[in-house]
Amino acid sequence: MRRTPYIFILALISLLGSCSGEMPTQEQGSGEGRFHLSIITAAVSTEDITRASVFEFDTDTFKVTVTDAKGLELITKKENAQFTDADRTLPTANDYKIEVESCSESEAVAYNNAWGKERFYAQTTFDIATDETTPLALECTMVNAGLVVIFDNSFVTKFPTHAVTTQDVRNLVFKSSDESAVAYYNTDQPTVVVSIRLTGSAGGWSDRIDMTRDVPLTKGKITRLRVKYNDGTNTDSDVDIDIDTDTSMGETDDEVTVS
Repeated sequence: MRRTPYIFILALISLLGSCSGEMPTQEQGSGEGRFHLSIITAAVSTEDITRASVFEFDTDTFKVTVTDAKGLELITKKENAQFTDADRTLPTANDYKIEVESCSESEAVAYNNAWGKERFYAQTTFDIATDETTPLALECTMVNAGLVVIFDNSFVTKFPTHAVTTQDVRNLVFKSSDESAVAYYNTDQPTVVVSIRLTGSAGGWSDRIDMTRDVPLTKGKITRLRVKYNDGTNTDSDVDIDIDTDTSMGETDDEVTVS
């Protein structure tokens, strides 16, 4: 009879041990879920007839990178169109990060003989729940800045030989013969300042213009730099440089006159 309490205690310990084994807590990664990605980017249009009226972007070629909460890249710059069901399936966990870009920063300035191209980008964090699909809708926006130079006929007539040259490592040359040219600049700030040099010649030493100007470019916008000539004596004050931002991209015009 005295052994009964001892046996009872052993049985109770055994029972508690078996119960604790039957109720495990769910750890991160113990299951799997999926995500579904859709990429949105609005077409960019401009009223400037010297450039294409509409830009369209193929989001199938956008590169996608997925990292976990520790910063480990699970998928690196894979084209959106190449994604498989296996790519969209991830272990159950929180704080995944997904990045979508139309091109890399280096590609954005190296493309088209270093004139560059628009770079669209978006990112977000998301969680994966077991046996569930997480919808992700990313709206990519332009994250670099563009510069267009337009030569007014008054300036071209006065200075048949002319150019605007960017004063940076690329030394891009704008001419009136190709006003569709756009130079793109990467920036992580709201604006980036580009120094330009304006030169013009009418054939003689007395009919020359040579001046420099810092042009602020707005991130996500196309800035138009207009070069005009006013009648009068041939001095720098007779040359106007008007700067405005492409209104089709939602920016208010800003006019600046050089004197």
